[in-house]
Amino acid sequence: FVTCQYWTSTMFTREVAGTANALAAGWGNLGGGIAQVLVGSMLFPFFKWIYISAGTTMDPAELSWRTCCIIPGLVCTVFTFFVIRYSDDCPKGNYCKRQKLGLMQNQSPMKYFKSALSDHNTWIMAIQYGCCFGVELTTTNAAALYFKEEFELSTEVSAAIASSFGWMNLFARGLGGFLSDVSNVYSGMRGRLIWQLVCFALEGIFVIVFSRVRSLAGAVTALMTFSLFVQGAEGSTFGIVPYLNPGLTGTIAGIIGAGGNAGAVIFSILFRQLGYREAFFWMGAATIAISTLSCLVWIRGYQGLFLRRRLLSHDVKPPMSFEESQAAQLSRTQNLDQTYLNDDVKAVVKRPGSVVE
Repeated sequence: FVTCQYWTSTMFTREVAGTANALAAGWGNLGGGIAQVLVGSMLFPFFKWIYISAGTTMDPAELSWRTCCIIPGLVCTVFTFFVIRYSDDCPKGNYCKRQKLGLMQNQSPMKYFKSALSDHNTWIMAIQYGCCFGVELTTTNAAALYFKEEFELSTEVSAAIASSFGWMNLFARGLGGFLSDVSNVYSGMRGRLIWQLVCFALEGIFVIVFSRVRSLAGAVTALMTFSLFVQGAEGSTFGIVPYLNPGLTGTIAGIIGAGGNAGAVIFSILFRQLGYREAFFWMGAATIAISTLSCLVWIRGYQGLFLRRRLLSHDVKPPMSFEESQAAQLSRTQNLDQTYLNDDVKAVVKRPGSVVE
């Protein structure tokens, strides 16, 4: 997940990074649900039938699930070959070639890690990601049992209803990242932070609603609605990540991703200590409280939610707009082309018998 988010952030400009990161991550989570259906509902019964037909003396079920694990491993291995063979590390080419040409700086990984940890925005994003991705993981594990115990449904029906939560990844996370990018067009970083605050606040509200409704229809509706904002908040979070420190995007993405797993662990402990309804209520209340941390995000060169533009550390000039940066890049390219042309002319002049027009 972390390497994918770093790669996507590198391959796309920050103006559309929210959409790109959210679609990649959302469809990745959706892949987990598809794998469950493929392995659990198709491959497992198929291999079990094969082992029973073969008359094996070992437990057919145990042999079947062990054999099923081979299939995803083979798929990943084949896909890895195509990624390494036919893809680039970044728009400027592969890192190994750029390092040989001296176009990349070699710095200590520990220095990157310390720089990322010293930024308070990294911690805020990690905590908030714990309250969206952590909530998603916890709900995925608890939803089926919740519907089975609270509404006295069968295991199959409960699992089918709970699976709808994960299927929302088909579009919900991508929608969250897209709306973050749209907010950036109209209001810059302040727009992204407003959408971040709205996503987390509505997520927490609908988690509380989900914990309090008594009808099955109401519970399913609340589940689908808060799933929309849970995954929208995930997309919004990684729409902001590429702006924190562009040179440390991989390290920062790793720390924030770890925050999501840490949130899942903490909420899982909550569910062990309390009943389902009370655990969902306090999880929603925590998410609403954490949403206010968006007010404290203040990135160098950009406005905060209620704060003016934060100046860069090395000068007092605000960052260039997209149009200005494009014009500056064009000017640098033209100068570089002229330099190469002059070098070529000098090389021809030095060659015996050459004629220069």
